[in-house]
Amino acid sequence: MNFPVALLTIYWMIRDTFRQSLASRLFWVMLGLSALCIAFCFSIRVSGGERLPQSPADPAWRLPREEAERKARELKERELRYKDASIEEILRQEGIDVASGEIAFAFGAASAPLGKDRLDAVRYVQILLANVVADTTGILLAILWTAGFLPTFLEPSAITVLLAKPVPRWSLLVGKYLGVMVFLALQAGFFVLGTWFALGVATGIWDARYLFAFPVLLIHFGTFFSVSALLAVATRSTVVCALGTMVFWFICWGINYGRHALLVFDLSQTSRVANQIIDIAYWILPKPMDFNIILVQALDALTVSSVLDISQKLIDRGLFQPHYAVLSGGAFIAVVLASASYEFSKMDY
Repeated sequence: MNFPVALLTIYWMIRDTFRQSLASRLFWVMLGLSALCIAFCFSIRVSGGERLPQSPADPAWRLPREEAERKARELKERELRYKDASIEEILRQEGIDVASGEIAFAFGAASAPLGKDRLDAVRYVQILLANVVADTTGILLAILWTAGFLPTFLEPSAITVLLAKPVPRWSLLVGKYLGVMVFLALQAGFFVLGTWFALGVATGIWDARYLFAFPVLLIHFGTFFSVSALLAVATRSTVVCALGTMVFWFICWGINYGRHALLVFDLSQTSRVANQIIDIAYWILPKPMDFNIILVQALDALTVSSVLDISQKLIDRGLFQPHYAVLSGGAFIAVVLASASYEFSKMDY
């Protein structure tokens, strides 16, 4: 096997993918959507709500107004010493600082009170950007928009010219896969770095943990695009690649959620065999829900946003294993991509 030729082929396939993305205008469409999100981040303003000291010498802690008053009422009912005290007095004696200030969007067109402090407000925006915009909506749109890259490439009219040359077939498919991954890495990098920089300039909060979203987005997309590659080899249909991969994503998400629900909730009515099947499927298949939890945990934002109220329970009980989720995702990519390359090597044109 001529590896220098294979590496050169992969390089040219990556370049060809960029040419294809520019020709289809997909590159500029995705860049434009990211630019809109960056512009939105520039429009955010945060007032008040300075960060409280986090040292043991200053035990004060901050709650939103409604939550603080609820806490004070609970203490008043439970503690005799607070029987005749006012809500404000209870809060003062307990060292509870009521959140003040607000976060404004679109240069003040809309606003909301701060949850706890400035950092808490910015983390909430980061969670929306990382989990909802990028790691869920963004991944599904990327799967849909890139579904045509490989089927178009594998059409007999396009591939026969390349197959006439003395290059390993696997290098053609792997090169095209890596081309899409590099393309998405540039788009994800622009989105993550751009929104992080815009939030920093607009709010003064420079939370570098948000940058961890970049590798999580890549591994998340890579696991499911490998399935798209396998479907492309098997069917050469853009529709099958797009719909099949998206259906597979929802199936994986359901299994991911079901497995975690079995761990944290009392579901005794579920049979032991069903539990074992779900657990085996969880470890074999990609874990889209786990990628969401990894992002929330990396941002230290479990108090800001919980993934269906399961993530906190998993982490508190020591049941969440993010490194296994990432490693199993990498293994899944290797196996599926190897299967697609093997099938491609046997195809007749």
